[in-house]
Amino acid sequence: MASAQGRSPGIRIACVDTRHLTVWHTAAMLTFDRLFAEHVATGLARQMALGDLIGERGWQLDLTSGTVTFGDDLRYHIQLLGTESHDDGSWLWAWANEASNLPPALLHLCGWLREYGHHQGVAELTEPTFALGRADGHRLALLASGLTGRCYYRGPYPGGAVFFHLDDAPPQITAPIRPERALSVLGEVIQGFPVDHRIAVESFLRQQSWRVDPAPTSVTAYHADGSTLRVDFDALGRVSNMSGTVSP
Repeated sequence: MASAQGRSPGIRIACVDTRHLTVWHTAAMLTFDRLFAEHVATGLARQMALGDLIGERGWQLDLTSGTVTFGDDLRYHIQLLGTESHDDGSWLWAWANEASNLPPALLHLCGWLREYGHHQGVAELTEPTFALGRADGHRLALLASGLTGRCYYRGPYPGGAVFFHLDDAPPQITAPIRPERALSVLGEVIQGFPVDHRIAVESFLRQQSWRVDPAPTSVTAYHADGSTLRVDFDALGRVSNMSGTVSP
């Protein structure tokens, strides 16, 4: 199918710094859950920013031109990630979707992710298909965003959804968020995803250019504008309290 379209649902969209695109982790092999915890909060913050930009615009995907259009005024080039099937509850990577005869030029990103997965032993990035209960499209796209620096969009269609990254999203989407938004982002991550809380908190704050001072039961972070943030953890490593002060 050369094109698809619809209204913008409450889509999660994310993107992260492109400087990490070609860098392999050289420490011990990383698991999917560990990588996801490192990238989910920054991804969610940027999803919010792109969601603010797109609003309620409809979307139309054109595989021939390799672009997506939102409404009448926003158009971006894309790279395909994969599809969710609601019929059998499975994920299929775009590089493995031979039946659809997808343009090779739109498969560079997912091909890079596959190579990364082979290097790091992350099976979710190398296996062609698996159950959504193991990792759904949002989790896969968030991780891909953190590794490649692109924003993603979920386009629903009857029986499933297609996930793709935007190659050329506006720079304000990738800019560090305002300090006053940090607490709300972390709160949504902690409530919405089963992640290691400390990894998620520390990774997010460092990615957002905060100076992080970790302690055994807490993390205190300092922003360049004078804002501060403290996150406390219980005996199980879960966030027990978050507080902060924001500079005017």
